[in-house]
Amino acid sequence: MQKNKVIIALKKLKPEETAAFRDFVASPYYNKRVILLDLLDHLLTFAPAFSGEGIGKEQVFQAIFPDEPYNDKQLRYHLSWLNKLLEQFWLVQRQAVQEEHNLVVLMETLSERELEKHYRQQDRKLQQLLNGVEAPDAAHFRHRQEWADTRERHFQRQRLRRFNEDLQDAADALDRYYFLEKMKYACAMLDRQAILQGAYNVNITPEWLEYIKGQDYFGLPLLKLYVDIFRALSDEGQEYHFDALLGELDTISKAVPTDRLREIYFMAINYCARKIRQGQERYVEEALSLYTKGIERRILMEQDNLSPWTFTNVVKLALRLKRYQWIEQFIAQKGKLLPEAFQENALHYNYAELYYYTKSYEKAQEHLMQVAYSDLNYYLGARTMLAKIYYEQDEEEALLSLIAAFTIFLKRNKQVSSAIKETFLNFCDLLYQLVRREGRKLEGLEKRIAGTELLTDRAWLLKAWQQKTGKAPER
Repeated sequence: MQKNKVIIALKKLKPEETAAFRDFVASPYYNKRVILLDLLDHLLTFAPAFSGEGIGKEQVFQAIFPDEPYNDKQLRYHLSWLNKLLEQFWLVQRQAVQEEHNLVVLMETLSERELEKHYRQQDRKLQQLLNGVEAPDAAHFRHRQEWADTRERHFQRQRLRRFNEDLQDAADALDRYYFLEKMKYACAMLDRQAILQGAYNVNITPEWLEYIKGQDYFGLPLLKLYVDIFRALSDEGQEYHFDALLGELDTISKAVPTDRLREIYFMAINYCARKIRQGQERYVEEALSLYTKGIERRILMEQDNLSPWTFTNVVKLALRLKRYQWIEQFIAQKGKLLPEAFQENALHYNYAELYYYTKSYEKAQEHLMQVAYSDLNYYLGARTMLAKIYYEQDEEEALLSLIAAFTIFLKRNKQVSSAIKETFLNFCDLLYQLVRREGRKLEGLEKRIAGTELLTDRAWLLKAWQQKTGKAPER
């Protein structure tokens, strides 16, 4: 039963949705099969894990058909029907919050039924709703295009022979919707293909961009930002494009929807990350500035929470700039914004990073020992950092013991992807070789470190090799 579609789906029900879904199944408008409510009630007794002795196929069948012999086909039908109801429930829930779209559909229905007074009332309501948007995005203009299109059809039904602006409104809204969506996708393509292998057909020409500029970006600050980030991403060698983007982010960001602005901030941060990997240290400062401004302006916040990965990236960047006192204040102040489930691990890990960089190894180890297995990302980083501490303090016995235990953990753990597993296993192997080899046996190790494709902390290993051999790594 654990692999049945409806069991998998029921596990995704939020606690506050359960009662509403039960009412949905109990409604004869949506469900004519009353027995499905009995099936749901029986299954919900096993929530939220939906496991236990009474949830096997035969036990479930017996609970809803107590006087019948087990019939696997009949049970599968009923489970499938219940699953379809759950999918329909989620669809109805999603539709209920699409206020603008619902009003457009209602206006179309009222127009078709020639309920003029009702139609006008909903038209005024939708006009007030759309005109109250201060920072429009593509979805806003899609609603405006649908609204104008509905008004145009209503006008045609009235067979009035006079000039009507609804066609123009629909066309203008469609232009804004199209250009915003096209530029959003184009920027996302450039950002993603710079990170992952593969290439998209972006299909944006210089003439196309000049046309948008000639239209004064249709008066949309968001479209201007998309053009700026597109120019920066498509021509990374010309850094003045990125500088122009930074200027725009500081001046027009209030007129841009927060979720779209968040996407642009992360694209700009990814741009900085690529420049940093190329050795351009100026962009460490730029990336940190983007992060801190994004946090202070709550642009990089999601549901009043700060992502633990954003939190950790800020600490890493500030460590490169050796702003140790600032980092301590940042961890203490912004750590409160982390999601509760991640907070303890994130705080321990980042305090450990700070103390490792400041060579307060004892304090670093105290925090690393408290990073839990439950969060693999932090745990893998914590084991790696602890290994580096042992190496730098010449604690060979503790280091070899850690490498052995960490290697076993990686090989046995099924939650770690094969690529990540290989990345850390290679680190363990190369560090072990670095510890155990002496003299000429070390000569080939530098090439192995430099040439191993999947490897964490490559720069640290090369530096450790250099210090042990007294040689500079080959370029």
